[in-house]
Amino acid sequence: MVNVMKYNFCIFCITFMNWLKKIFIPAFCRMLKVQKNKIVFYERFKCGYDCNPKYIAEEILKRNVSCKIIWITGNKKALKAKFPKKIKIVYHRNLLSVLYHLSTASVWVTNFDFNHFFAWGQPKKAEQFYINTWHGSLGIKKVKTFIDKNKNPHIIKEIKSSFNLVDAFISNSDFETFIYKEAFLYDKTVYKYGHPRNDIFFLQNKSINKEIEDKVRNYAKIPEGKSIVLYAPSFRDDGRFDCFNMNYDILIESLNNKFKKDFVLALRLHPNMLENKKMFSKTSKKIFNYTNFEDMQELLSVSDILVTDYSSCIFDFMLSRKPAFIYASDIEKYNNERGFFYPLDATPFPVICNNNEINEKISNFNFENYIQNVETFLKDKGCIEDGKASKRVVDLIESHIKNLGYVI
Repeated sequence: MVNVMKYNFCIFCITFMNWLKKIFIPAFCRMLKVQKNKIVFYERFKCGYDCNPKYIAEEILKRNVSCKIIWITGNKKALKAKFPKKIKIVYHRNLLSVLYHLSTASVWVTNFDFNHFFAWGQPKKAEQFYINTWHGSLGIKKVKTFIDKNKNPHIIKEIKSSFNLVDAFISNSDFETFIYKEAFLYDKTVYKYGHPRNDIFFLQNKSINKEIEDKVRNYAKIPEGKSIVLYAPSFRDDGRFDCFNMNYDILIESLNNKFKKDFVLALRLHPNMLENKKMFSKTSKKIFNYTNFEDMQELLSVSDILVTDYSSCIFDFMLSRKPAFIYASDIEKYNNERGFFYPLDATPFPVICNNNEINEKISNFNFENYIQNVETFLKDKGCIEDGKASKRVVDLIESHIKNLGYVI
């Protein structure tokens, strides 16, 4: 009798949830009127105020555009963070609030996707404009359909149903435009504007640059005069950690000898690795933990050297024309499991495969050759980064709002 009651209750719950997702929520959301001057931002992971959405929002605020800005975040700490006063923060688990704001905004901006909310029945209306900036940059590791080697019909359908709702993908290169169209099965316009988050590498204002540097150094109390090498490895799909075995002491000593500076190491783990950050506990006075530092681009812009593995952050950092190295001890395994769009040795960056190679690769680093290779790489990929991406995206947003009849 008890089992029958449990079974019936489960059936009721499933039926009720399906009714909510397929009938009630879509109908309720469609009843809500779109506010022409409302913009909703949704950031990936649980990072807070960062990546491309942040720099688009900053440009909107800089222009003093007459609009309402809603920021959906999965980071509870972000609710208490120092967001600009004109931005309203909504926690993503407050589902009704999120669905309300998505239903009433004329513009959606994200660096990932809205699949979680689509699964709850959130519809997209004809007058709503969906901008997807993604979060990679000339990335080397495969994504979406390129990972699905067997072309699973369910995955293909999910990708199509999600990304075909996008009105504007934001790309920084011919290469990235190709990847968007193939990986996301996307057949609409891709806007080759550059990545708003990369505008930071083209800042000419010395006072703003100094402000960013002070913010980064003060976060972990890095002394003035110390040069910073940032180690920012990507995650592994299987959660393994044996690949993060780089010897920090050898790295720092090798950099000191090569560049005749006094380096300290800033460690920044991928958001997917936050639960395991204790495994990377501080073991030296020259190591500073920046895993919880909110804005990766600010950290990149202040760092003197970058070391990573397969993270696309290295393709952002290269815009600074500062030295960068790849430390990857599991290249073959990673390539077999996920795959690369092109070989690591086709990039401008020296590839270090184990601790024994650290000193050798750093000692043999030739800066002039490196800069030449960076310029060739960017040209071959059709990269157009010039520090004006945020302006272009906000121009696009303003154009849509004006087309709806709203006077900005």
